[in-house]
Amino acid sequence: MDLTKFVSLLQRKALFFCRLDKLEDHFEGTTAKSNWKKRFDYHATQHLRTPNFKKLTDQEILKAVEADFEGDRKMKALKCICCWNIDDFESAALWKIYSDFSQGIMITSKISALIDSFNENTDDIDLSEVQYINHKLDDMPDFNMMYPVFHKNKAYTYEKELRLIYTVDFEVGWLYDWSKEEVEQGKYLPVNLDKLIDEIIVSPYSPDWYIKLIDNLCKTYGLKVDVIKSELARE
Repeated sequence: MDLTKFVSLLQRKALFFCRLDKLEDHFEGTTAKSNWKKRFDYHATQHLRTPNFKKLTDQEILKAVEADFEGDRKMKALKCICCWNIDDFESAALWKIYSDFSQGIMITSKISALIDSFNENTDDIDLSEVQYINHKLDDMPDFNMMYPVFHKNKAYTYEKELRLIYTVDFEVGWLYDWSKEEVEQGKYLPVNLDKLIDEIIVSPYSPDWYIKLIDNLCKTYGLKVDVIKSELARE
């Protein structure tokens, strides 16, 4: 992250969860196109599985399938995610994409610590490793609103992502008034930073004064954690 987001994390003691429909990847939160036939067959045979359910016409089946995909689209605005990389080594690509090589900041944690850091939070938060697929060719599991959230397009495999997932308390019709939130792009959820953060790593080309600045910020906000320089730094 950059310095601004890091200071926000310290001040708020909260992680930001971004809405799926606000992310750059338009495949986020969508069901694979190849699942269209699976959904068609499901609705076409539902009368065989469900007592007193009438057999649908082809037009009714198509309408039901479209309603399924429309549900995916609506759910994108109700699911918020906080993304983590689960490699045990640094990524030069992620340094460049999410901050830079001179003033970026990375926080490290453990999955157990990530879970424990939300112990005092009463919100329901899910956690899943992301599965990467080709949305035009590959099949994906279906008929569960969480499947589109932890499947992501193969173009983003370099992120090797673990994501935290929060669902807002939506109203009938799968609607939520985001205008009442401080930030309409998502939600801040409280977290215990002392439990969450293992160490803080500063980007490879950061000057010494920047490392001291980050260390002083941590002390100012009462965060007792080691601040070290990236292993990609020149010796």
